[in-house]
Amino acid sequence: MEYLSRCLSSVAGDKQFKYHPRCKKLNITHMMFVDDLLMFARADIPSVTALFGAFTKFSLASGLLANFHKSEVYTVGIPDSLSDQIVEQIGIPKGYFPFKYLGVPLTTRKLKFADCKPLIEKIVARVKSWSAKFLSYAGRLQLIKSVLFDVLSQELWRVEFDQSDYLEQSSCCEASMGSFVRL
Repeated sequence: MEYLSRCLSSVAGDKQFKYHPRCKKLNITHMMFVDDLLMFARADIPSVTALFGAFTKFSLASGLLANFHKSEVYTVGIPDSLSDQIVEQIGIPKGYFPFKYLGVPLTTRKLKFADCKPLIEKIVARVKSWSAKFLSYAGRLQLIKSVLFDVLSQELWRVEFDQSDYLEQSSCCEASMGSFVRL
């Protein structure tokens, strides 16, 4: 995967390539996580073609191929005609926002509590099952302090809450913590 990363990073030197507007400052052309690859470029044919060419170079050298039936191209803020040209040029179907990645909805707007509620409910359900099976009282307290509150506070600071969302989140957290902490 190091070679793939180098191929995709080297495309930045191509005069045809332009960064996605939100990625230029950090020189981001791609992100990888396990077996997923996200590639970013300005939504124009030369940039997308250059980025896809770097990926093709890697594929030819390594013999590893992407499953284009599971791949999608996401475009925002451009005319449908240009979006259709990009899709046709690289042969990957068009995807639409919002979509979920690793259980988190990705949208073109700031997330709201309702967007994250299913993920929060899954976390709460999993923690409840841990508490009953594996953790002592002290272990449950430590889990709350060191993991859950840190994760929720770091990840949910980006989420917009209105008053009713805040009350719902509070009751959700209180319900899940009730099995952990008894005062």
